[in-house]
Amino acid sequence: MTEALDPATLDAQRVIVVAPHPDDEALGCGGLLWHLARRGRLVHVLFVTDGGASHLHSPTWPRARLAATREAEAERSLHELGLGAAPRTFLRLPDADLPPHGSPGDAAPLQTVTALVRTVEPDLVLLPWRRDPHRDHRDAWSLVTRALSEAGMAPATLEYAIWLDEIGAPDDHPRPGEMERVGYAIGDALPAKRRAVAAHQSQCGALIHDDPTAFCLTEATIERLTGPVEFYWRPL
Repeated sequence: MTEALDPATLDAQRVIVVAPHPDDEALGCGGLLWHLARRGRLVHVLFVTDGGASHLHSPTWPRARLAATREAEAERSLHELGLGAAPRTFLRLPDADLPPHGSPGDAAPLQTVTALVRTVEPDLVLLPWRRDPHRDHRDAWSLVTRALSEAGMAPATLEYAIWLDEIGAPDDHPRPGEMERVGYAIGDALPAKRRAVAAHQSQCGALIHDDPTAFCLTEATIERLTGPVEFYWRPL
């Protein structure tokens, strides 16, 4: 069992948070973000995709409407985490269809993220797990790590896994000598984290009811990711 650390031991001053979709910021690292906000740290949240692919067969929620709603949900989530005034960037890349590495469509987002990291000069980046079993999570990890390389920066990183424990294949998990597991006891942040997750109504089944094939966070998934300890993978 990994010993849970006090978030106060995290001395990062300038943090970039990478959310592949609106809701990953709350599910993956909402507790740590609440503590960073309470301590007055600079936190810049980067939302990579527009989140518009979760209800593709809804007749009343076309993709553009859903994407706008998910952005508004992200704003409410950040407010719940004490980051209502924090800087954030919405790349608005297509959910479930990020441009492949090296493709013509990859150049502009890579340039944007590279400029962002140069501006923020983070000493910590919170990333999705590099082999999380969701293509957008892996692609978001790749995009940001390539941007850091382009900028000539090597800040500390922590990687949060959303789907690894639930649907990950053996090869998705950390390899021997690759990572160490780190847990932070989020304590008083837990109610705010749960409110931040609930702010994403479109993903929790509370808003859209006319697409039986749609993605929806299950109660079990939410419960798994909103416990008293947040776990991360830290490169060795």
